[in-house]
Amino acid sequence: MKIQSIDIRFDEIGKERQKAPKELEKRRQELEHLKKDIKGDRETLEEFKEERRKVERELEEIEAKYKKSKTKLDDVKSNKEYQAVMKELEDIKALTNEKEEVVIKWMEDVELQEAECERNDAQWEESQREYTAKGRQFEELTKEFDKEIQALAQEKDKLSQQFDGDLLSRYTRLRSQLSGRVVVPVIDAVCQGCHLGIPPQQYNMLLKGDSTQICPNCTRIIYWEDKEE
Repeated sequence: MKIQSIDIRFDEIGKERQKAPKELEKRRQELEHLKKDIKGDRETLEEFKEERRKVERELEEIEAKYKKSKTKLDDVKSNKEYQAVMKELEDIKALTNEKEEVVIKWMEDVELQEAECERNDAQWEESQREYTAKGRQFEELTKEFDKEIQALAQEKDKLSQQFDGDLLSRYTRLRSQLSGRVVVPVIDAVCQGCHLGIPPQQYNMLLKGDSTQICPNCTRIIYWEDKEE
């Protein structure tokens, strides 16, 4: 039945049109998640930089303290005072080395985090391009579907005028009640809609092909189909 083929295509187009916005929304949500990740990575980067600056300031204070302590050597009066100043300088120097190692560690962390931010930025740009391209693709697809629907609707209208009104009404009613095809073949006396057998007398009438039949089990519109064909 040609009208059924048209209606099935209507259903297929409807499902395809539902997929498009869902997929686009999924990509939009992925962009939102990526945006949050980028924001979090940048905040982490700023935290790393602030920690590095903090240690660098501490290092500057220690170096200033070292220079100040070193000037005490010019004023020492005894060996005991000299030893005390040297011990102070050694402690400051050890602390300086420790802080320098911490600075280096923060510099490495900052460098790694900057690289992560760059990767995220590149991914963001690529994802945006894909999202935009997919949106345009969906727009074009929608236009094609609209054209096809219009052509199918015109064809269905012409075909409907050629059908018996009662049969068309039954078909329309069944379409709203049943899922799948409502006009199905009967092969070897078995309805291919519900896969149950039909009465022999009704099957014989189908073989003659001189009347429209309704499956007594599922109420679908049935017709005979040669199994070999």
